[in-house]
Amino acid sequence: MIGVTSAATPKGLRRRARLIAAAGELLIEGGYDAVRHRAVAERADLPLASTTYYFESLEDLLVEAATHTCRDDEECIRARAEALNKRRRGAEATAEALAEVFVGPDTTRRALTNRIETVVLSTRCARLEPLLDERRKMLAGLHGDVLDKCGRVADPGRIAQLMAVEDGAVAGALADATDDVAEATRLALTDLVDVLAPVAPE
Repeated sequence: MIGVTSAATPKGLRRRARLIAAAGELLIEGGYDAVRHRAVAERADLPLASTTYYFESLEDLLVEAATHTCRDDEECIRARAEALNKRRRGAEATAEALAEVFVGPDTTRRALTNRIETVVLSTRCARLEPLLDERRKMLAGLHGDVLDKCGRVADPGRIAQLMAVEDGAVAGALADATDDVAEATRLALTDLVDVLAPVAPE
């Protein structure tokens, strides 16, 4: 946490935010190996020493960058979920809605790769575990909202299964260099929707 020093002044907070945003950009563009003190300082147009002044270690900076990119991604997902119209949908239409909201047809491959890399890195960086746990809970809640808008129901265990299928479909599509990751996710979900999220009774 920032102490009562020049780092806590408005100017210091702005500089710290610039460094975090710069680290987030590098994270999206080149993965975790791209986030280095010099690269972040250059991207933020700040002195190299600022990275060690505002962050105790490179891991601190990485955690902040991961949090920044996750929050941006979550805001986009939440906005798509809120914009979804409420109407009863068949299996294909529900799968399409889930893919559009949680993968996003306009989400870049780099951003999707960052999602997967963040999950993998959390197995080596314990400080990322609370972030990913909070993210999973938030996404589970939004899945429930989307399914409700589609006229469907699912218990928490089934929602977790849907999320696992989505994650697997995204990882597989990226590994296969599939052009349309959202479409690949829709196809993976279509045959499972009626089982995992049946139509709600009238």
